[in-house]
This record gives sequence, C-alpha cells and structure tokens, in this order.
Amino acid sequence: MVRTENLSKRYKRKWAIKDITLEFKEGEIIGIMGPNGSGKTTFIKSILGLVIPTYGKIWVNGVDIGKSTHYKRDIGYMAQIPRFPENLTPTDLLRLVRDIYGDGKVKDYEYYIEKLSLNEFMNMPIKALSGGTKQKVSAFLCFSIDAKLYILDEPTASLDPYTSLILKEEILRKKEKGATVIISTHIIPTVEGLVDKLVYLLEGKVKFFGSVSRLKEITSQNSLERAIAKLNHVEGF
Repeated sequence: MVRTENLSKRYKRKWAIKDITLEFKEGEIIGIMGPNGSGKTTFIKSILGLVIPTYGKIWVNGVDIGKSTHYKRDIGYMAQIPRFPENLTPTDLLRLVRDIYGDGKVKDYEYYIEKLSLNEFMNMPIKALSGGTKQKVSAFLCFSIDAKLYILDEPTASLDPYTSLILKEEILRKKEKGATVIISTHIIPTVEGLVDKLVYLLEGKVKFFGSVSRLKEITSQNSLERAIAKLNHVEGF
C-alpha cells in the first residue's frame, strides 16, 4: 500500500529524514514512533504530499505520488491539531468533505456521529468546541471517508480514555476491511496491542522496523515502554 525508497528531506543544513526505505502492506497497522525532531511529521507529510522530498520516491497503492495527486482520494487523514475554519460547524465540514471526495467516498458518517457522541455538537461553530471535541470531529471526518489508507497523527492526544478506546476499535474495524492504518504517536498505550509493525525513527533515520515482539526480543525487555527506552542504546540491527 505504501512504499518509500531512499526518502530524504533536508531543511537548510539539517536532514529531517534520510534514506528511509520502507514498505507497508494492505491491512497492516503501522506505528511510527521516535523522540521529538526524529522526522515523524516530515515522513507523514511527505506521504500526504504536503512536503516535497529532497530526493527519494513514494508509492501509494502502486502510484508514484510525484507524478499524480489522485492517490489522495484514497487517504483519510487525522491531524494532531485540527485546524478547521472557526465559523463552520461539523455539519458544514461534512458537506465540504463530501464535495471534495464525492458522496460515494463518504460513508457511515451517521454511524460515527453516534459512536463519537457528536449529535449535540453538529450545528455548533468549531470555535465553540473544546479541544477534545474538535479531535472527535477530526476522527469522525477521517473515518467517514471510505479510504484504503488512513494516516493518524497523535490521534489520542486530546481524547478521554473512553473515546481513545472507541478510536482503537475503529482502527481495527478499518483493518478488517483491508485498509492500511499509519499511526504516529508518542503515547505508548496507543500502539501497544494494536500495531502489527513499529517504525522507530531516530535523527531522521530508521532505527527499527518490525513487530513489537521482535523489538522486545532485541532489547531483552518485557514491556514496550522499556524496550523503546533501551532502543537508543542498542546497535547492530
């Protein structure tokens, strides 16, 4: 579903990401982790076409994204900080998404409105909503898109524990339908027990790519938190 080859981006004198070659298959849940400044956001924005790589290539569903923008119709995106027009309502945003993607690509939105308890907020302006409710609106719009790839940037950062659990259930639901889900996060419980594979970025390079069980084996740790903490000091893989 997603393949990168020698993906690199340089800002002035610093490489944000360098020579990232990865492949994510259909129906996989991928966790992207790493310390601040490790390149997670640059990597995600490169896939979304929001950042132009210095060199390297990206394919989404077999399409070289440097040669086409149509691949974006198969992506649902949930940003870390939703930046919606403040005077619009969630209902307005839904109409906008339906206009952009087409009615045939926007499905189950009534299900997600109910699931995320958004009924009472649908006709309120975004500026009147709390941070957590804005994040719910972002999730509702993202998952209402019938996509092959979902990219979630810190999806549980502003959510309460109950809504975070709902979000995880919906991620698994998308996987069951064959979609690939990429989750970028600092929050270990967000990925533990959920992801099929984990990418750990350090100083713009891939330090680790594989299953959580493999990471625990390499670092000789029983918990994912301790395995990640030790990862920076393990060489040779």
